[in-house]
Amino acid sequence: MARKLTARVRVLIFVGLCLTPVTQCCSAPGKTVLVGLNIPLSGAYVRQGEDQLRAYQLAIDILNESGGILGHHIVYAVRDTGTNASRAGENAIELMDLGAVLVTGGASSASAIAQSKVCQQRGVVFMAGLTHSNATTGKEGHRYSFRWYNNGHQTAGAIAGILHERYGQNATYAFLYADYTWGRTLKDSLSKVIEKDGGRVILSLPTPLGSDDFISELIQVKRAGPDVLVLIHFGSDMVSSLKQATMLRLRENMAVVIPLMEVNMAVKLGPEIMQGILTSMCWYHGLSEKYEGSRQFVTLFERRYHKKPGNSAAVAWVNMMQFAEAAQQAGSFAANDIVLALEGHHFTLLGSDEYWRSWDHQGIHPTYIALGKTPEESRSKWDLFTIISESSGKLLARTRRENPVVLEPLLKGVKPDAVR
Repeated sequence: MARKLTARVRVLIFVGLCLTPVTQCCSAPGKTVLVGLNIPLSGAYVRQGEDQLRAYQLAIDILNESGGILGHHIVYAVRDTGTNASRAGENAIELMDLGAVLVTGGASSASAIAQSKVCQQRGVVFMAGLTHSNATTGKEGHRYSFRWYNNGHQTAGAIAGILHERYGQNATYAFLYADYTWGRTLKDSLSKVIEKDGGRVILSLPTPLGSDDFISELIQVKRAGPDVLVLIHFGSDMVSSLKQATMLRLRENMAVVIPLMEVNMAVKLGPEIMQGILTSMCWYHGLSEKYEGSRQFVTLFERRYHKKPGNSAAVAWVNMMQFAEAAQQAGSFAANDIVLALEGHHFTLLGSDEYWRSWDHQGIHPTYIALGKTPEESRSKWDLFTIISESSGKLLARTRRENPVVLEPLLKGVKPDAVR
């Protein structure tokens, strides 16, 4: 049974439903507090960045219409990471120099790790956007950083039994994977569960982030002849690799698994290509039929933007609402107070019980396994998946032994500079 939304969240949602569907101005007179939105508005993950910006703006407008945070109107500065880790880190420093009390966003794990590092040095709260690498809340985790999005370990655990069930104990696998922290850690997590269940990885090929040509790698896959092709690609990379795999007719002789999905990628391809694809998601707009919080978020987002939100938008919504709740609870914009308010905090925004683990700052909520619908099953351009499995976030998450991270002590003398 889903938990009810908190009274404050219900009020905010009511305010949101009363707003006119236009983007509000990013500044206003009076007492203000600055947040920094550091998102990809160019590069391979641009669609995910655009959806994030929409959700951040929606959440900020709703919060401002209900009085802001602690009586302060929220203003924001936007920076484009370009899906580039170095630029993401530089942007984060610039946003902190402007006085942001929160830096948030991003759609690559390398970008998240770069931002997390510099925010830790300054003692500024960082709430990561779309980042799926185990490292984000693992060996690269920091005390001032939080990640709601799930990780590769959780995805591998959720999908393992279904791979075994659908493709058999002795199935052979080929991997094409994005050659950076996300692709590598997800490949490693999936390989472990596949081999543990008796499967074999017979080919594993790295590909550069931002590539649009996977033909040579896919020809190698065709020659290897695996039972299953696993495409660890995201954003426009995934669109290109799956389209090219379909064009080369690989799917006539092997199944295709895409371990991580975001609906804006799938919409670019449509059900004709997405049908039968096995994948995972940390959230899908179809959950609006099950959970009140998801229903309200989808309603607000679709009313304003005339499209369904993807999970990149979902993480932005959670980040902004959770930061606001933590500040209200703490009665302060001081980073140390907000960190303490978030650690171990349980909440209900998009599902039932969600929470931030106190010792690694990993957000805990379910991981969903989905199957691509056929054109006949799809009722609209956004109706592309059927959820076939839901796995508990608590059971999937790494244990302390599996993730022996020790976060830093809080810094002394950290004060909010962006409160005017």
